[in-house]
Amino acid sequence: MKLTDEKYMALADFYYMAGLGQMVNGLIHNLNNYVHIMDMQLSMLNAKAESSAAQPLGDFRERLAKSSNSAGKMVQYLQKSSRCSFFGQKDKAQLNIKDFLEWIIEFWENDLFFKHKILCQIKLEKSDINLLISPFYLTLCVDQGIRNAVEACQEQESQDKQTIIIDAAVDGHNLNIETTSFTVVADLDPWLAGSTSKEDHLGMGLPVCAFLAGRQNWKVDMHSSGNETKFKLVIPITAQQ
Repeated sequence: MKLTDEKYMALADFYYMAGLGQMVNGLIHNLNNYVHIMDMQLSMLNAKAESSAAQPLGDFRERLAKSSNSAGKMVQYLQKSSRCSFFGQKDKAQLNIKDFLEWIIEFWENDLFFKHKILCQIKLEKSDINLLISPFYLTLCVDQGIRNAVEACQEQESQDKQTIIIDAAVDGHNLNIETTSFTVVADLDPWLAGSTSKEDHLGMGLPVCAFLAGRQNWKVDMHSSGNETKFKLVIPITAQQ
């Protein structure tokens, strides 16, 4: 399947928007948790106030604090989720790798399987890695590594939490971002356009990722060894500063 650059970019936009859409149900679910706490505390407060009208407001400080805390968390949650507009821009921008990785993991918390079944660890060699880079390209490439790992974990159908490790380190003139899952990839060429073992998949996620990386002079690789699968993104630092 030979696609033009325009079609690859259209697919990249499609995958980005599809990824956002996939998170909507989880986002609503997570917000509803905060709303439920606020509603419960305010209902209890209202009932208590009606039965004890003469009681000082200060006696209800704890319930008010819980409701206020939930409201604050809901605002923070919305602010973090809304940052996808920044990380979806194609023009280059100054970006801190630690900040980016923390955001993408927090955003993945909108996926309920990831939230409840995945323990994701971030390992950073240092926290001050700053690059002038396209957030869109970086987001899609790193997201593809996480997505492959999560889908592989789902196929294992384990009742226990499974671990995914994201390791970012500088090696000479390169920044290496490596996503490791304790899974094994299917016995097929994952970089071949249309290659997939799943009926409902286009099989274009990794080919699109490879296309985007190539446009930025980055390198991507994925391989299994034993019971580990590693997805590696290599970004030349000197070209991004």
